[in-house]
Amino acid sequence: MVVICEECGKIYHLDPGKLMNHIKTPDGIKIKCKVCEHIITIRPPGEEDVAVGEGSGPIQSVPVSENSPEPDAAPAPPATPPLKVVSKNSDPEEKTADGPRVARKKKTSYKGFGLRTKMFFLFFGIPILLFIGSSAFTQYQMLTLANSITGESTDVVRQMAEEIIVNKAKSVASQCSIFLRNNPDLNKDDFYYDFDMRDIAVQDVGTEGFTALIEIPAPDQDEETGYRIWCHRNESYLGKPLLSKMKEELGLGYQSFEEVFKAMKGGRGIKGYYRTVSADNTEKEKFMAVEPIEQTPYLILSTTFIEDFTGPIQLIEKSATGLTEATQKMTIGFIAVVILFIGLSIMIYGYRLTSNIQMLTDAADRISVGELDVVIDIKSRDEIGSLAEAVTRMQDSLRFSIERLRKKR
Repeated sequence: MVVICEECGKIYHLDPGKLMNHIKTPDGIKIKCKVCEHIITIRPPGEEDVAVGEGSGPIQSVPVSENSPEPDAAPAPPATPPLKVVSKNSDPEEKTADGPRVARKKKTSYKGFGLRTKMFFLFFGIPILLFIGSSAFTQYQMLTLANSITGESTDVVRQMAEEIIVNKAKSVASQCSIFLRNNPDLNKDDFYYDFDMRDIAVQDVGTEGFTALIEIPAPDQDEETGYRIWCHRNESYLGKPLLSKMKEELGLGYQSFEEVFKAMKGGRGIKGYYRTVSADNTEKEKFMAVEPIEQTPYLILSTTFIEDFTGPIQLIEKSATGLTEATQKMTIGFIAVVILFIGLSIMIYGYRLTSNIQMLTDAADRISVGELDVVIDIKSRDEIGSLAEAVTRMQDSLRFSIERLRKKR
């Protein structure tokens, strides 16, 4: 048989029978071209593999006819089949109906993750996770801050409201004390009908609250009926027992009122919360402060709904909560759009990049098996384009080198 080195065109006449004796393993044997030192791997027939060589062109094997001169080897026995010699990294070749060889594209395999997967993970997965984490933390902090501000504001306003109600009771008690000392002949039955006394004793507290003048029972009187109302916003309450009227008005909430009111001992002022029903039939909290009128058997009761003061803050809190929720929804929508945009950008760019790299890989494989006319059609102005130009220059250099060697032969 005749083996032709297409690296330099050197022709070798070999005895297939002798070669078969030396080929004991499927890996075959290797010979070196004496001219260009190209390494040729020869394997038994039927074994598809590659020849390892320093050159780039394929090695052709040509069976020798009986009349072919073989100065370097004896004629091969007729029964010995020809050996198959192929080049390293060459794709299996098949013939079309018209005769020319068509190289089948080899499927690329990776030992690890592909470049597209790595790009998607590094430039999409990690940044998006960090972005989502930072956004969620920011939203949580905003919600916590809003709740903290509104909660603290409500507490501050509540404390201020309590002070206002207590100070109102003290102020009215002081004014009543001065007026009663200046009018010692004024009878308690006439307190309400004396316009000056009524204007002093009954004053507005907050939006719905007011003050009232209550008589303190004598030591020998029953507390249940001893506390009587002598100045009140409602004229029907005049002269009636306070506790009885409050029991009738508050219903189930009377117990909380009684606990606060009966905490007064020795004429000292008291304050506290009790439950009542507002005009819209909802149960709300009322704050009450009681201050005695000095040197008299009377006291001033000041009371109002605490929501008269905390209501605006609660509206602000509700508005802030709604605004925070709307901001969260807008942020989630923005994150979704950003994720979609980044994902599409990375997918498109990654596909173009890996396609160009695969095209270069396929071209390099074809050049390595001698297909020096491969067209590299990559129009990129970045590093991939520079690499394609370098491979094209290498392809031209190999073509010129082979033509020069053939001319020398």
